[in-house]
Order: sequence, then structure tokens, then C-alpha cells
Amino acid sequence: MVMGMPAVKPWVASIDIGGTWTRFAAVTIDGEVRGRERFATGAESSPDMVRARWRDRWAALIEREGSGGPPVAVGIGATGPVERDSGRLLEVPNAGPGLQGAELVAEFRMLSGVPVVLERDTCAALLAEAHAGAGAGCSELVYVTVSTGVGGAVLSDSRLVLGRAGGAGEIGHVIADPAGPLCGCGRTGCLEAIASGPAIAAAATRMLGEPAAGRLRELLGEGEPTGLRVSEAAAVGDPVAIAILATARDALARSIVDLANTFDPERIVVGGSVAEGNPGWIPVLQHAVREQALRPTRDALSVVPAALGDDAVLLGAARLAWEESGIASGMP
Repeated sequence: MVMGMPAVKPWVASIDIGGTWTRFAAVTIDGEVRGRERFATGAESSPDMVRARWRDRWAALIEREGSGGPPVAVGIGATGPVERDSGRLLEVPNAGPGLQGAELVAEFRMLSGVPVVLERDTCAALLAEAHAGAGAGCSELVYVTVSTGVGGAVLSDSRLVLGRAGGAGEIGHVIADPAGPLCGCGRTGCLEAIASGPAIAAAATRMLGEPAAGRLRELLGEGEPTGLRVSEAAAVGDPVAIAILATARDALARSIVDLANTFDPERIVVGGSVAEGNPGWIPVLQHAVREQALRPTRDALSVVPAALGDDAVLLGAARLAWEESGIASGMP
């Protein structure tokens, strides 16, 4: 090192690929998150267009953060299911053609020239919440995210529960209402088809032709409904929007009770944009566990909001990237 020059902190690139948004960031060896950028995933576009967007934003990340050298590794948390051995996405329910079968590890290894590790986004978020978020100190933990999709992950004896093929924790595709709407996975009444942001928007669309939805039509205005706009309509007292959200919340509550009975965790952490936008859901979920889960599980289990927000997947993917690099990180 040249005398008088500041030491350069090693860093990893952390990537969060969701059905709606993709986030890139640089994470230093001591856990500082720098250069966060969010852009539309564009999953409805062609695979070539999606990959072109990744290459463009990767170049921008290197230009912003790479003055001291390239990253030592890349960590990716992606909407699942993922195939860890091959480093690719499989058939992603409720996502467009741009993500199907994406060879993520190969793509970013080619771009970066460094080791790349891939994990399902919910597992990455769980690891982050377990180490430095709402699940800190818990060795038995369940994480649920309610956003563009609904997903989950499980920690038991401080280890991720992956299942035989890595698909454990797909809570979004457990039946919450057998009479519910068709899910993108092909089944009817999945939790994701009732409680996710797009599902809430679809429920509003179905209601707009009803006489009782006159005020909701006015509040939503022009354009397609979104889960966020339905939540905003509920916040100002629209009864149809309130009923739509209550249906989503109650479906989630039933599934949370099922998770409590299945895994007997110390804590269930609930995150994702839909859950974060409806903080009043958390007490309802806790009450459902207290009233409906079996003893002794219900006596000590707490249901809490996630603490790390949009950074959860980025921080979890960064932790995995540091492990892949072989360099000991000081991340909390």
C-alpha cells in the first residue's frame, strides 16, 4: 500500500432479483451497504432484454464502486425456485418469460470473473434477519414474505431447512382457500393467489364491476389496480378495499398458524412490501397463533415484522458471497 493512501475495503456484489424489482449493491467486509440501486426486473420482457439490463446495471455498479478493484465474489438472492447445483432459476410461478430458466451463476460469473453463489431470496432474507434483524438470537425461525409473491424459509437448529431438492419453505403454494382463485402455479386457492400484491390487485379488478365498488373505482382512478393502491383506498375507509385486504390477511393468518404447528419455531418474522404496507396485520397474525395454534407452540411463539426492509435479501446474499470468497467478513 502506498504511504498516505487509505486502505481499500474488499467488497462483494449483492444482487436481489425479484418478480417486480431487482436491486444491486456493494457490501464491504465490515457490512457497509453502498451504491444501492433498484430497477424494474422486466420479467415480462424477453430473456435477452432482461439479461441486457443486468449487463448494463452491472457496468454501472462497477463504475460506481470498483475504483479500488473488482468485487471478491457475487451473492444472488432470486425469486424461486432455484437450482443451486446448476445456478439457474427453474419455472418461476407468476413471473414472466424473462426470468424462466435464467442461468444466473453463469451469467454473473461471466460478467464478474469471480465466484458467484445463488440462493432463493427468502432463504437469503432469513439469514439476514437471523443474524442482524428481527430473528436475532433464534435458532428455530420461520420467515415469510408477502410481496409480488408469497414465500418463506425455515431455520432449524440454526441451519436452513432446504429439503431434498432445495424447495422447502414454499409457503406461497400451500392451499389457503380451496375455493380461491387460480394460482400461477396451476393450483387453486394458493396463499400467493390470495395475499400477494398482484392477487390483491386482481381481487380489486374483479370487484370493480360491482355496484358496491363505486367509491373504489373513483379512488383507483385510471389504469390497472395495484396492491399498493388498494391498500391506500382501504386506509381512507373504502369498505370494498378493506374487505379485499381482510381476505388476504385472514388467508395469511391461517397459513401462519399452519407454519406454527408444523415447525414449532421460536419466532415467525413477516416481511415483504405488502406486509410492511399493512402493519396492522401483525397483531391479527399473533392473535391467530394465540387462539388456534397447538400448545405448547402457541404459548411462547411470537409473530413480528421484519426489521431489515429492502436490504434483507441484499444482506443475506452478501453474507453468502463472503463465505464463497473464503474471506472472513465482519458483517453483523
